[in-house]
Amino acid sequence: MEAIQLRHTNDLHSHFEAWPRIHRFLLAEKTADTTFNFDIGDAIDRFHPLTDATLGKANVDLMNAAHYDAVTIGNNEGLGMAHADLNHLYNQANYPVTLANLKELPGGNQPAWAEPYKILTTNNQTKVAVIGLTAPYQMTYRSLDWQPLPVEDVLDDLVPKLRKVADLVILLSHLGLPTDRDLAEKYDLDVIIGAHTHHVLPDGEMNHGTLLAAAGRYGDYAGQIDLVVDDQHHVVSKQARAIPLGELATEPGDLAEIQALHDQGAELEEEKKIVHFNQEQTVFDQGQACLAALKETTGLPVAFCSSGLFLQDLPEGTDTAEDFLESMPHAIHPMVTTLTGAELMALAAEFQERRTDLVDQKMKGSGFRGKVFGHLLIDGLDRNDDGQLRYAGRVVEPEKAYQIATLDHYRWINFFQVLDEAPAKINQKIFLRELLAQYYQKHAQ
Repeated sequence: MEAIQLRHTNDLHSHFEAWPRIHRFLLAEKTADTTFNFDIGDAIDRFHPLTDATLGKANVDLMNAAHYDAVTIGNNEGLGMAHADLNHLYNQANYPVTLANLKELPGGNQPAWAEPYKILTTNNQTKVAVIGLTAPYQMTYRSLDWQPLPVEDVLDDLVPKLRKVADLVILLSHLGLPTDRDLAEKYDLDVIIGAHTHHVLPDGEMNHGTLLAAAGRYGDYAGQIDLVVDDQHHVVSKQARAIPLGELATEPGDLAEIQALHDQGAELEEEKKIVHFNQEQTVFDQGQACLAALKETTGLPVAFCSSGLFLQDLPEGTDTAEDFLESMPHAIHPMVTTLTGAELMALAAEFQERRTDLVDQKMKGSGFRGKVFGHLLIDGLDRNDDGQLRYAGRVVEPEKAYQIATLDHYRWINFFQVLDEAPAKINQKIFLRELLAQYYQKHAQ
């Protein structure tokens, strides 16, 4: 018999306040014959100054020290980085990145920094195949010159092949719990370690013979899976547990380490001088600048946003990347949405009806996008004396198509159904704070 332990993390999102304890958990004394460490993606998040300043490379350094055996990526790595930056993110990684469903555009080649799967060998020569998959956002990945592949197409090809050469097949899945459950029913997988939907499976979940495991988000839990295989390398038992962070001991130097990671990032961000303001830019000033920047960058006459996206004023004087990050830490991008005149009228009516209530509407489940929705800010839409809606001064026609400059935030929060479903083009290559920095550099007095 052989005992194999899998220790895993997911959706850390640069929440380094958990890192000292997570790090010690990953490096703790091995009690099994073989122990492997895995991360299931979204380890990085550019809301943290150290991640933003180093474009995730500081996270890779930390993970190197934790001795990961394989990782996959989440949408924060895949969609939160420019194509070239992602291509260099793992230059210094001492662990393999497994990713089977994301290819280069053009050409469709496997990224040089990742491999579709990795076969690990235990001390008793059990072969463990590890596949990595990430959520295949078609529209957004293609805008960054990546081609996501359908998950089932990939597994249809890989699982039968790997079953011939490996004793165990494990999926590192940044796909979400509903997809994991579906895949467990369809494929011969021993373990699916999940992520993306921030779900916690306290004692794992058995589904059609596949063990599902997941450890929440932000390092609130650490995952541990214990497998036993017989002398023929067949699995005879498997158990999972999500260990609450509170069960992991703290040490006297933890707070200083956490603060040092923040301070190091803040110092790097403060070295990046963005713009000099002769007077403070309030959150409302930033909202108005956002409207102007959206109109300028898209060439459209109509834009809208909301004041809740801006978390603090930008101070008078020389502002740095750290100031912009503190006001706009979120991964929000410019978006152009296309509506019919009838849809635009319905949206404008909904704006008017909900305008007051939206001011204090909490962003439940989207705290990283601001605490409240805030004041609705619109430029280029108004009504004439007869109450007819006008787009850039012209009365809106029900059957005509109209384009509006806004932010992808409003597509994902599910507040306005017409925006959820309307055709949209998202500029995935720039964050809101970068858009405003460029605008202020051009226009600030």
